Amino acid sequence: MQGFRHDFEAHAREQFPCEACGVIVEGQYWRCRNIADEPTQDFVLDPWDYVVASFYGRIEAIVHSHPQGGIASAVDQRSCKQTKIPWHIWSMPDDVWMTIEP
Repeated sequence: MQGFRHDFEAHAREQFPCEACGVIVEGQYWRCRNIADEPTQDFVLDPWDYVVASFYGRIEAIVHSHPQGGIASAVDQRSCKQTKIPWHIWSMPDDVWMTIEP
């Protein structure tokens, strides 16, 4: 499932300085829109994008970037638990990936 990283990193670079987000569907990265009020500080995955992605297969994980760097926040941890699927987070400045589990 880690083959999605290249596609996501390209998406995150395009969205910088905003957080990029998407989902993994059947091992493939699916871009989603970040509709957060403050997209440079947070992400809210567009629910319509999520629904459309789900038509193409099982959503296996959420992916988002931390453009300013840093580890998974408390909000990330709580949200991951609520979604009941893994979250992959790319800390852009230090080029470090982390995965949190529900």
